Amino acid sequence: MRFKDVLKNNPFTIAIILFATLVSGITFIYSKTVAIAELIIIIAIAVGALKWLSYTADRKKDLFHSIENSLSETGNIGGMTSAFPFPLVVIDNNGKIEWFNSLFDAIINGIGEKYSNNIKTFITNADEFLLDSNFSSFEISTVDSHYTVFPSRIGENAVALYFIDDTELKRIRKEFKITRPAVLLINVDSLEHTEDVLDHADYYAVVSDIEREITKWLVENKCIFRKFSDGKFFAITEISNLDHMIKNKFSILDKIRLYRYSNQEVDITLSVGVGKERTFAESENNARQALDMARGRGGDQVAVKLGDDYKFFGGTTSRKEKRGKIKSRIISAALCEYIEKCSAVFVMGHSFSDYDAIGACVGISAIARATSKPAYIIVNRKTSLALPLIDLLEKENSGINFISPEKAAEIFTDDALLVITDTMRAQLVESPEILKKSKCTILIDHHRKTVDYIDSVALEFHEPYASSACEMVTELVQYSPVSAKLTPHEAEALLSGIILDTKNYTLRVGVRTFEAAAYLKDCKMDTVTVKKLFAGTVEENVSVSKLISSAEFYDRYVISVADKDQTISRLIASKAADELLNIEGVDASFVVYVQDDVINVSARSFGVINVQLIMEAFGGGGHHSMAACQCSDISIDLFVQKLNDAVKAYIKNNK
Repeated sequence: MRFKDVLKNNPFTIAIILFATLVSGITFIYSKTVAIAELIIIIAIAVGALKWLSYTADRKKDLFHSIENSLSETGNIGGMTSAFPFPLVVIDNNGKIEWFNSLFDAIINGIGEKYSNNIKTFITNADEFLLDSNFSSFEISTVDSHYTVFPSRIGENAVALYFIDDTELKRIRKEFKITRPAVLLINVDSLEHTEDVLDHADYYAVVSDIEREITKWLVENKCIFRKFSDGKFFAITEISNLDHMIKNKFSILDKIRLYRYSNQEVDITLSVGVGKERTFAESENNARQALDMARGRGGDQVAVKLGDDYKFFGGTTSRKEKRGKIKSRIISAALCEYIEKCSAVFVMGHSFSDYDAIGACVGISAIARATSKPAYIIVNRKTSLALPLIDLLEKENSGINFISPEKAAEIFTDDALLVITDTMRAQLVESPEILKKSKCTILIDHHRKTVDYIDSVALEFHEPYASSACEMVTELVQYSPVSAKLTPHEAEALLSGIILDTKNYTLRVGVRTFEAAAYLKDCKMDTVTVKKLFAGTVEENVSVSKLISSAEFYDRYVISVADKDQTISRLIASKAADELLNIEGVDASFVVYVQDDVINVSARSFGVINVQLIMEAFGGGGHHSMAACQCSDISIDLFVQKLNDAVKAYIKNNK
């Protein structure tokens, strides 16, 4: 190497030599002899050091040059690279194998593709690193080994692939993953109700049988568990065992659901929450949230929480009503306390509000009136499906204040109370802006819980067994400590919501549904007025008839797709879906239509086919018997095909 390059690459050494020369110059002032001697020594050391540095640099350069030659297409391949301690292969830009060492040959034998001359035969993603010069690494496996492959470009026409055998590391990583903790919280649903209908001895016999089945299942899946009260278990297991439970779709759900005592049906199911995180504490916290989600969706299911995501198993059956008056009384008293502390009450339902949402809002407004607090119902008249009800209430001068979301945003204050009815999803409320502003929010809903529910609420009244939000609010009015009184038209509003969601007392009807209706009748409501609210125009009935006549019938379900030139509203679609259920042999109906370039689906069933689970697969939700969804960025033909496949898969998996 030239001395100029040596001087350039070793500035610290040169600085020391110059410093020593300077010292020698200073010594020359006092003693010429000593200075000359120092200078001779410095020159000798400098020459020796520079020669040594030059020799070392030339040696490194020759070494690098040898490596380059060994990896080049024109060099003498086979020397150093043959003895390279890692599997190595050189390919051109098309994936053709130019050369490989003996260790790579062993990998080819392991793959069983020895006689191919293109790397794409062994590595399916070869085009990725051939086209991307910044591609870092990827993994490949043989029968017995696992490798991490590092590509390195050689010039413009070739790529070298270095294979690092990290089989043991990956084995340890896999073992680490499958032995991570998973926490299960198991809760037997509605034991209190079972205790009420059975005598003491029979009740404990049932509990003993159920807990024996749970214990057997936990032992079979290698869980460590502890029972901490009747029908409640805490269990810990490894991820590998959890994967086995998931593969079997938590078979314990079916065993408990099909349990019979003395050949008599016992309405007992399980709710299970599973949490999987890095630590036991995080897993336990996730399991609690998952259990709340499982119970909030009606029970008889397992909710598995992985990070922020949920997976659900079971939940295919419609649960029977199991609610008492105590909870309604407690919630009603708490609601009145919040109302008394606030400056004003703002009530809103979901967007595209229906009779159930508006009726529930009217009931809350009546409670606020009894506490002498101003109440405002937020509604978007342009999209509301309950305009006949709103017009009726305003025409009769009921004193109810309906305001737009824009007006509500102007007058809403920090000390105001927000009550949300008939939805628990933030993106579905009538005014997301008001929800963000609210410092105190109360949630009243009967829909099964979804993963995007509103969790930051001061008070939550959630009953998935209730027929409607109006039924729930009717009970709040009935048991209100402030003696709230409903006007006849307010009672008619609440009854319209019950009738809408029960399909004229057909679906999800319980004893308390009729008790609520009886209370509303005592408030002097007129059933004929309610009936007129559901009357449709001639044009609407013609549209419904077209949807029914164009429907395609399948095994147990029907799908109707609106014509492209047919104007369909949500109200017409829901009416058509309801009417399709009246056809013999139809257990579920789906009406598909396009509105503003968005595909909408209105789904109905008698509860045997859980349309909520089907709609959730497309990002929607609802109830067992009534659900909906919206989809975009997909053609309607492809969507209908996917919907058909989803329904067929559901029926096949839930015979």
